Amino acid sequence: MVPEIEQFQKWLRRQRPHTSTYLHYTSDLRFFFTWADKSPGQITVRDVDAYIEHSRERGHSIATVNRRLAALGAFYHFLDLQSDDAPPCPVVPRRHFIHQGEALPRDVEDAQLERFFAVVTHPRDRAMFLLMLRCGLRMGEVRNLSLNDLYLQPAPGSLPRLWLHGKGGKQRVAYLSRQPLAALTAWLKVRPVVEEQAVFLNRFGTRISVTGIQDRLAHYCRQAGVWITCHQFRHTFGRHLTEARVPVTTLQRLLGHARLKTTEIYLHLSDQQLQADYDAAIAEVTRRLPLDTKAGVA
Repeated sequence: MVPEIEQFQKWLRRQRPHTSTYLHYTSDLRFFFTWADKSPGQITVRDVDAYIEHSRERGHSIATVNRRLAALGAFYHFLDLQSDDAPPCPVVPRRHFIHQGEALPRDVEDAQLERFFAVVTHPRDRAMFLLMLRCGLRMGEVRNLSLNDLYLQPAPGSLPRLWLHGKGGKQRVAYLSRQPLAALTAWLKVRPVVEEQAVFLNRFGTRISVTGIQDRLAHYCRQAGVWITCHQFRHTFGRHLTEARVPVTTLQRLLGHARLKTTEIYLHLSDQQLQADYDAAIAEVTRRLPLDTKAGVA
C-alpha cells in the first residue's frame, strides 16, 4: 500500500474537518493504487486512461469515476506541497474528466420503503435511516452528528432540531418531526455511555464509519428484497415535501442547497400540474383518435 495515502488522509482531514471527503478520497486512492500496482511516481497519463476504461467496464457511474479522478488530483497536489521532487499529476482535466449531463434525482417508491423499514429493528439503525428519509440528511451528516448537535427540548412553539455540519463544511439546521424524534430518542436511551461524543456508535464504542452505515443499509436491503442507496432517502424526502406542496425556497433551505436550481429538479419528481395537463390532453387525443383494436378485427 502507498504510505503517502495515510499522510494525505490526515492532511485532508485537517483541511476539511467537518466533511467526510477525506474518507471517500482515501478509499478511492486505495482502490486506484491497488488496481495500478505502481508507486505514485510510476503512474502516467495512460494509466489514468486505462483506469477510466476499467471503471466504465465495471459499470461505475460517471459521478464515481469523476470523484476518483478528483481524489487522484488532490493526492498529487498534496505530494507537490510536501516535496520539490514530487511526481507530476497524471490527471489531465480536459482529457480525463467525463462530462455528466444533469440527471433527475432517483427517489424510492413508498411500497419499497415500507418493506425496508419493516425489517429495520435495531434502534440505532432505524434512527439513522429515518433521519435521512424524514429530515433529508446526507450520510456524512448522519455520521458526523455529535451529542452537542442535538436540540431536542426547545421552547414551546419551536420544533426539536439538529445542527448539521453539511457539504463543504457549511452548517445548517434540520428540524425533527415526531417520527425521527421518537426513533432518535429510542436510540439515545440504549446508546452505550462512552466518552465518544458521536451520536451513532459502532460496536467498538466509536463513531460509526461511512462504510459501516453502508454495510447496515445493504444488510437490511437484502432482508427486504429491495435496493436503496442512502442518498435515495434524501431524494425521497424531497419528493414527499414537493408532493405536500412545500415552496421550493423552503425546500432549498431544508435540503441545504446553495443554489435554487439544484432544488428545482425535485419539482420534476412530482409536478402535479404537469401530470394533470398531460392526463387531460391525452384524454382529448384519445377521444379524437381512439385506435380501438377491435375495429380491425374481421
